[in-house]
Amino acid sequence: FKRTAARGMIRRGERYLLIYSKYGDYEIPGGGVEPGESLEAAMKREVLEETGYIVRPETIRPYCTLVERRKSLAHLPEDIFEMTSHFFLCEVQDEAIERHLVDYEAAYDYKVIWLPLAEALALNRSCVNLEACPWIRRDIKVMETLLKQGQA
Repeated sequence: FKRTAARGMIRRGERYLLIYSKYGDYEIPGGGVEPGESLEAAMKREVLEETGYIVRPETIRPYCTLVERRKSLAHLPEDIFEMTSHFFLCEVQDEAIERHLVDYEAAYDYKVIWLPLAEALALNRSCVNLEACPWIRRDIKVMETLLKQGQA
């Protein structure tokens, strides 16, 4: 099973806009690209749905692409899930509006949080339920890269 996603890495001062779940993970907002949708449009839509923040289009810059392969959560245990995530650096408008979470996001009790990246990375490394949140390995790699490059 293959999927393409777009994710927004949004920074204000020393803090990044992240999604926190009841499992203790801090995730970079974003999600699946719909048929006929550009990567940038998908990222803007997903950030808005998950956080309520509107991405400022003129600030969007491609950052990196990461491919992850793991057991599928939604299919048979022997199935492999492959996600290609495209990450963008961007900024958002100052005020958030209403979020529109899908069922699994609501079930994970998604909360919006602004947090220093080093703090989010340390928390992800120490207290994440990898069975419930296997995608956090992907976000840990991206957070580590940002910190190494001095962008956080």
